[in-house]
Amino acid sequence: MKQFLMIFGLLMAFTALGQKEVVSAYNANKDGDYRAAATYIDQAILIEKANVKDKTWRYRGDIYLNISRDSSYAIEYPNALRIAMESFLKAGELDVKSRYTDEIRFGLAQVQTEANGKGINHYNTSTFDAAGSSFDLAAEVARGFGMVDTMAIYNAALCYEKADLVDLAIQRYSDCAEIEYQVPNVFLFISSLYRSADNDEAALKTLQDARVTYPREQSLIIEELNIYLTNQDFERAKSNLELAAEQDPTNEILWFSLGSVFDNLGNVDEAVTAYLKAIEVKADYFDANYNLGALYFNQAVQGINEANELWKPRMTKSQATAQKKLETDSKALFVTARPYLEEAHAVDAMDIETIRSLKDIYARTGEDDKFLEMNALLKSAAK
Repeated sequence: MKQFLMIFGLLMAFTALGQKEVVSAYNANKDGDYRAAATYIDQAILIEKANVKDKTWRYRGDIYLNISRDSSYAIEYPNALRIAMESFLKAGELDVKSRYTDEIRFGLAQVQTEANGKGINHYNTSTFDAAGSSFDLAAEVARGFGMVDTMAIYNAALCYEKADLVDLAIQRYSDCAEIEYQVPNVFLFISSLYRSADNDEAALKTLQDARVTYPREQSLIIEELNIYLTNQDFERAKSNLELAAEQDPTNEILWFSLGSVFDNLGNVDEAVTAYLKAIEVKADYFDANYNLGALYFNQAVQGINEANELWKPRMTKSQATAQKKLETDSKALFVTARPYLEEAHAVDAMDIETIRSLKDIYARTGEDDKFLEMNALLKSAAK
């Protein structure tokens, strides 16, 4: 009997000890002595009778939430918000009868709000790695609710990118892609990050995979093309775009991009054909009209330059004939270029390069009224 009483007494002592620490933590927290509250509650969770009660963990969540809000504890308790989140989540697991569901959810919501606020503060002070971690925490809390904090995930990606934490930035932008947030732009961001890490193949794969879902997204196609052009990999660009155009012949962007590649390869006839196919699909496609007009315009200018080089005070008949032919052919090319550049101008009336080209054409073809119109537009744009 004495042995039984002794064991019972020990159990009561351990129970009382756990309760004492929890009560002390509660009172210290209430009094604003968060350091003491943290000490008491951290002792309590080491006691078996206390750490199986949701109340212990709810108090711990409250205490560490308060610590996170007091900047004087920032160095001593750098992970206060995470501890608060983990404590509230543990409380939710132990609250099997769901008596405190609202209270626990409110605590987690406060953690989420606090984490987003800290992320913004860190961002404003250019401590981007800490900002990313804070936004990550906010997103993690949301997942605890069974929700997705899209802005927190995106902000984390942006912060990690600014912190040059490339792998983390790619990971978070990929998370955005999975939830279809800020798509298709995030694929461009991922591609750009891969390129900054000298991994053009991964960048290309990102863009190609994205184009399966967004086959007509010009920014993706152009970015892929830019990678090929940067690496002077024109043949690969040509093969890729020819295949894509065959699979989607009504996609004007693919034909335009193919025309650009042929242009860079110096395959003029193929470039003209591709640009014309783009215009056939979309008559008011600015880029295709401008590029085709510019192609003819540049050929005309080249012809004029060659004619000027042939000129001399005294020329033979054959030399004069050759020069005259170059001038005539060049004028014809200016005329050929004109309708495409005029269409481009109709689409974007303030594009400076288009205006300059048309001004030159009208000057050479003697269309004085149109020349003056383009000249006035240039002067207006310069103001």
